[in-house]
Amino acid sequence: MCEPFAVDSYVVYGKVGVCRVVGRQNIAFDDRGNSEYYVLQLMSDSRAAVYVPCDNAELVARMRKPMQPEEIETLLACASAESMPWIDDRNGRRVAFREILSAGNQRQLLQMISCLYERKREKIEDGKALSSADESALQDAVRLLEEEFALALNLSRSDVAAYIREKLEK
Repeated sequence: MCEPFAVDSYVVYGKVGVCRVVGRQNIAFDDRGNSEYYVLQLMSDSRAAVYVPCDNAELVARMRKPMQPEEIETLLACASAESMPWIDDRNGRRVAFREILSAGNQRQLLQMISCLYERKREKIEDGKALSSADESALQDAVRLLEEEFALALNLSRSDVAAYIREKLEK
């Protein structure tokens, strides 16, 4: 049986990001027969859908309610005091970033973004660029954070960065 996520509500689903619950359906994707699935429509692409099997507790646990404005305020108020150290080992860094992106922990996402932006500034000063893997991780993290903040704060995604800067400069 499905957890109580109402149709037309919004959820954050792991690395996918913000989705609207458009329904629950019995679907036969394999030879196990019909199973009940949440049908999630991606906020970033209304033509795309994700199907989450209701009987898979691990996948359903990746669905959570979006942050509330007060939670965002608290997160940003604490953000400047927290930092993430740079991981020199490429493979270790890739694994750490993948885990952070999948976990959906906004505090860790914000720390990861800050760490990557700092590294990007250092690279630019040296006349270099961030590696493509690091740049991709940065873009994914920014998208996840912007989608959720935009929904919670009733802003456009393009206004989220300015909002965050304003809060961090206080």
